[in-house]
Order: sequence, then C-alpha cells, then structure tokens
Amino acid sequence: MNPTPGLYEASEVLDRLRLRRHELEELLNVGIIAPVAGGPSGEPRYCAETIDRLAGPQQRTRLADAIWWDFDLQQPSYMPVGAPWARAIDLPFYPFDDEEQQRWTRRYYKLRDACAPGPYPDPGRLTRRRSRMEDKATKAFERKHGIERPPQSRGIDVWIRGTHIKISRAKLRDLVWSKTMIHAAADLGIKETALRDLCERYMIPMPTRGHFNWKDSRKRPTKPLLPLLPRSNRKG
Repeated sequence: MNPTPGLYEASEVLDRLRLRRHELEELLNVGIIAPVAGGPSGEPRYCAETIDRLAGPQQRTRLADAIWWDFDLQQPSYMPVGAPWARAIDLPFYPFDDEEQQRWTRRYYKLRDACAPGPYPDPGRLTRRRSRMEDKATKAFERKHGIERPPQSRGIDVWIRGTHIKISRAKLRDLVWSKTMIHAAADLGIKETALRDLCERYMIPMPTRGHFNWKDSRKRPTKPLLPLLPRSNRKG
C-alpha cells in the first residue's frame, strides 16, 4: 500500500513559500501552483512535495519574478532599469514552467494591466483556465501516488421519495453552484431539504445562504474542488 501523500492547506502554502494571499492567487492564475485535492468542505489542498520543492531560495526568487514579470523588459519589474539581473534558475521559458504557460501569462498580464485598477475583465475565462490547471495537477498527483478513483465514487444513483436521481458528483456540484438550492432542487424534482441531505451525504460543497444575492457574480466565492469521497460513501 502506498503511503498517504502529504497535503498542505492554503495557509501552510503561504507560510512555506513566504507569500501573501494575493501573491498566491496570482501564481494560481498563472498556473505555476495548482491544488490537487479538496478538503472536507471543498477547500483546496496542495501537494506538500511540490510546495516544499518551491520553498528553496532560488525557487522563491523565481516565483517572485513570475509575479512581477515584465514581458517587454524580459525581467521582473521590481528591478531598476539597467540594474544587473540574472535568472535564479535555468529554465528555457524562465520564470515560467513551459511555453504554453508563458503564452497564457503574457495575454493575462496584458489584459489585467490594461484594466487596472479595475477587476480582470474576463473572470469566466480565468476560472476555466484555473479549473484546467487544477484538473491536470490532480491527475498527475493521483498517477504519481497510485490513487485510483473507483467508478462508483464518481456518480450518484439513488431514489428519493419516488424520484430517481442519477448524476455525477461533479455535475451536482456544478448545479448547486449555478443557482439557488430551491431552483436546483426543482430541476431534480426533489425538495430543497432532500437536496441538502444528498449533498451532505456525498460531500458536495454547497454555497452559503445569500451566495446568489451578490449582484456582481465576480464577487461571489468561487466554486470549490470536490473532496475525496470516503470508501464507505461510494456505493450510494
């Protein structure tokens, strides 16, 4: 049996990498860091091995350079113009991991800076990007540590008061984060209380009451990752 891989909460990542929360958010937007699992309430968890690797002095300098990278000057913007500067580590697309990440960040920074100090104008695209990075990192993490998700852990197949509910956990999570619980329950043909019970049983994170009262959807908390489902819950 493989040992349980280490995971860090966001607060531990901030401490290990000596980052502020907005700096971690920027590294998540770029894709250098990505969650690989969800906690009991869907809060992100990060691979401890990866975070520890990034905690070295040279890697932390690289992270700072990525946050402050100026694509025109080809160096971090915190450096005075003309001051001597050298890469902290040898990477072909420094300070980024690869060419795709570099291309994305160039576009992201250009649009972000053009709209500053206002919010990023395309939050949907940014959310989709981060979701893809999380999915990629999660799959790589699970492959490396031999974590297998049985097919029965991915779906819900139950009867509730004569109504057959067959849906994946991910789709149910997406449903309850796309509309109020009352409307989501109506879509499934059940009562709101039954939907809440179902979400609790299958560890589906639910938005707090009042989540959809925000007129600006960009200010709402983002949809969380799904936590791993204990084996005892998997058969429905």
